[in-house]
Amino acid sequence: MAKTLAENLKWCIILLHNDGYSKRQIANLLYIGETLVKKVIHIYAKWSCVVNPWKLIPERKKVFSKSDMNVLRDIVHEHVDYYLDEYIEEMQARTGKRVSVSTLWRSLAYCGITRKKLHKAASERNELLRGRYRIDQLVFMNESSKDERTSTRFYGYSEINSKAIKKILWRAVIQNKGLRNLSYLKCCPK
Repeated sequence: MAKTLAENLKWCIILLHNDGYSKRQIANLLYIGETLVKKVIHIYAKWSCVVNPWKLIPERKKVFSKSDMNVLRDIVHEHVDYYLDEYIEEMQARTGKRVSVSTLWRSLAYCGITRKKLHKAASERNELLRGRYRIDQLVFMNESSKDERTSTRFYGYSEINSKAIKKILWRAVIQNKGLRNLSYLKCCPK
């Protein structure tokens, strides 16, 4: 990419030209090329400024439009714990555009969505009902023999300054072994 000249140096070219210096003298004084001096003087004569106002800033064409970005945000809110390739498949299903992992990662960053540790909350959780338990209703269970967390995902995506919360369905499964006198407990059916 070609070097660009500072705007104040271009104005110096115009001031020296108005003072009566030739193009060659201006180029020698400012240590720049004579062709550049000619271009700056031509732009000034045409637009009355030293920078072409109609010249666009070169940038890469965006793959996702604003509506596609909104679809991406909706997908992230619906499926917090997806992997990037799953987001790509979902975006292809909804928008018809298939992109690379790096493009999706940049799009997530552009939307303000980051990867963070996943927090799990029970979907049936009710703070009012949880606060009304009496001390005789507490039950402590030993669940060290069975751990179903191996198939779960530990990281998810959400917007900046917000937790990635995955709502899950908790089922209370109580075995009869050692819990004979706890007949007032009710279990959720599978």
